[in-house]
Amino acid sequence: MKRSLQTSLAFALLLLGLSHADSFAYQKVKKRVQIVGVTGTYKYVLNTVEVLELPDHRVRISFSGFWPNDHKRFETRNVGNFDETVPLKGRTAVVKPRYGDKDCAITLEFRAGKVTITEEGYHCGFGFNVEADGTYRKVSSKPPDLPTVEPEHISSQGRQ
Repeated sequence: MKRSLQTSLAFALLLLGLSHADSFAYQKVKKRVQIVGVTGTYKYVLNTVEVLELPDHRVRISFSGFWPNDHKRFETRNVGNFDETVPLKGRTAVVKPRYGDKDCAITLEFRAGKVTITEEGYHCGFGFNVEADGTYRKVSSKPPDLPTVEPEHISSQGRQ
């Protein structure tokens, strides 16, 4: 009696499973596609880069760089910064800060969890020894709280 009850129960569960298996076959399978955005805050030593993705494949990039100077009596820091809106082509953005008549190009190559920055030309208007070069680690994916900029102060590099 006990054996036939177990067999009947197993058979009923098998039929129940087969009736639901057919409905599972018709369900759409959702693939998890993780689109990693570039928005966030990145750090490298004392330097910080804040990036905000904008419509039309553009990004606003705010850079703050520092070079510490240790003196016997007090510490000072040389600084350099820019806040520009430029096109994002694929996962690369190029910023060309305007400083005097010298050329400067800063290339940002975004990858998962980091951005590699290379600076071409050393006339970007930064303080002594301040450079943007380096591999910055993403420390936050939250949109940065950047100050509002009047439209005439936003770089026209993104407009053609």
